Amino acid sequence: MNVSKQIQLTILFLLFLFLAPYSSKSQSTEDVFTSNTVIWFGLDFSSAKMIGPEGFTNPEEIVNRFFRSWNNLILNEQNKYDIKSFFRKNNVIYDLKVVTKRNSKVNPDELVIESWESHEITKDEIQEIINEYDSDKSGLGLVFIIESFNKIEDIGTMHVTFFDIESSEVLLSRKKQGESGGFGLRNYWARSYYNVMLECEEKYEEWEHLRGEK
Repeated sequence: MNVSKQIQLTILFLLFLFLAPYSSKSQSTEDVFTSNTVIWFGLDFSSAKMIGPEGFTNPEEIVNRFFRSWNNLILNEQNKYDIKSFFRKNNVIYDLKVVTKRNSKVNPDELVIESWESHEITKDEIQEIINEYDSDKSGLGLVFIIESFNKIEDIGTMHVTFFDIESSEVLLSRKKQGESGGFGLRNYWARSYYNVMLECEEKYEEWEHLRGEK
């Protein structure tokens, strides 16, 4: 090997050593618990159903106003909806662009269903939803994929979902339910996802035992 070729290889090797620490790193289930930073994507209503027509009399207003209002409540009242505390992170980055776009495409005519109609989001469907996320961020993502708000049972059902943003791999997803309550449509259903957040905080140690499980 001539001297110039050897020098070129040495330079390439040194560049590799220098740039390696800055290269992107895919997340794992372990990162759900060890990562200091999480990116909060918000509440994804793209596959949600509102159960009980008597409780959701204006589907268009829900899509055009309340989807955004429910998300903004978390953003504007961070002391109450304290994602740092609930999920034990030092830093939370808020990025609602993806869910805002997805939520705006929900068809109001298909949003509300009768109490006897069944609706469930499967694990495969959760992965399909995350696959459709187009974000310029990287790292650990967290989103609540809303399955339903049920006025008959006064229960909000959602999937608390951690995922690797770059690969779109779901790292950990658990179905949770929270009781609703309060004055006005916004606060009434905000109580349900607030109660889910409280449960996540209370049972965090149990979640840690799920390392390695999706």
